[in-house]
Amino acid sequence: MMVGILIIVVIVIIAAAVVLSGALNPSNVGGTIKLGFTISLTGTFNVEGTNSLRGIQTAVSWINSHGGITVGGKTYNVSVDYYDDQSTTSNIVSLYTKIVTQDNAQFLLAPYSSGLTSAAAPIADQYGLVMLSHGGAADTIWTTGAGYHNLVEVLSPASGYLKSSIDWLAANHPTDKLAAIYASDSFSSLAVTSAISYAQSKGLSVVYNASYAATVTDLSAQLTAAKNAGADDVIGGGHFNDGLLITNQLQSVGWTPKFVSLLVAVTEPTFQTQLGAAANNITGPSQWETTVTYSPSLAASRSLDWFGPTPAQFTSLYGNLTSGAKPSYHSGEAGAAVLILADAIQKANSLNTTAVRAELGAMHIMTFFGEFQINSLGVQIAHSMVLDQWQAGNLKVVYPTAVAEAPVQYPYTGS
Repeated sequence: MMVGILIIVVIVIIAAAVVLSGALNPSNVGGTIKLGFTISLTGTFNVEGTNSLRGIQTAVSWINSHGGITVGGKTYNVSVDYYDDQSTTSNIVSLYTKIVTQDNAQFLLAPYSSGLTSAAAPIADQYGLVMLSHGGAADTIWTTGAGYHNLVEVLSPASGYLKSSIDWLAANHPTDKLAAIYASDSFSSLAVTSAISYAQSKGLSVVYNASYAATVTDLSAQLTAAKNAGADDVIGGGHFNDGLLITNQLQSVGWTPKFVSLLVAVTEPTFQTQLGAAANNITGPSQWETTVTYSPSLAASRSLDWFGPTPAQFTSLYGNLTSGAKPSYHSGEAGAAVLILADAIQKANSLNTTAVRAELGAMHIMTFFGEFQINSLGVQIAHSMVLDQWQAGNLKVVYPTAVAEAPVQYPYTGS
């Protein structure tokens, strides 16, 4: 009798163990997809890089909490493998090589900035891995030489960054004379020289044109020269630190342009925090703002697939993960890159680079960041940008009119 009872107990224990094993290791769990990248947590691009990383982490959190990525009937969570590239091009090749050959990342994100993205792109082709660019906008990345097969752009290209600023000036103050003062890196140069050509095609006069090294610490000579040339407005800048420098030194040289539009820096919340009233009425292009609402219903009305959280959901989750911080457009574009990649993997139903890259080339979808579609080179062609302006301490979308929260305030007063 006792032996029979023991046998029954053993059978029950074994059965429970089998059930538990199945619960812990269900047949539909595929494992983890590793996403590798470098990001600038220190150095020149530390503000943009930090906010980009937060956006990536927010998107990964959303994916993992909403069932992961399904491939071949199995579900995969996403993990991230990243290093601080210190905003330095010379660190890129060694770090990405390590990410691929030692850490065994299966997919890649590009670093922040066009220069660092240009350095990383060959690694994607060398090792045959898809790489999504969230912060490298220079058109020349894709058009110089043979181009890169595995590099895919999520954000709008640099050549269109200042188009809204020029459109607004041409429509409202066509007699204003422009000064262009900008960083000599590939992104900034392309963005501003494209804007100069576009301004001239619209009949605007450009009376001053000068570039400067990205590491510059004094722009008083260029600003004074632009003022002396009779410029009414100034466009240009480059990234966060030189955007601050231009705004601070406008006051020190005694020049108050009527209209100021600067790349990248303006849309970062800390721009206003550090400058205070001097930030008011300064404009800058943005890839995305939380108030420009994309939605599943809007996607459906355009016959597009929707993937990921809504803008409100992304903003809320981002705040939960960052002690209440608000995402900048750098956060948005980086998060969108992760979501677009996840959707491509699911649509391809494969972890194979060739299959996923082909799907990215065929997709036209909408996320909280807006539309995604690329041309044959991998350049973004569907995403729309907006123009922001600081008004009484608040960042407002001011152009195009159809999505504006407020009209452009003109002139700039410096306070």
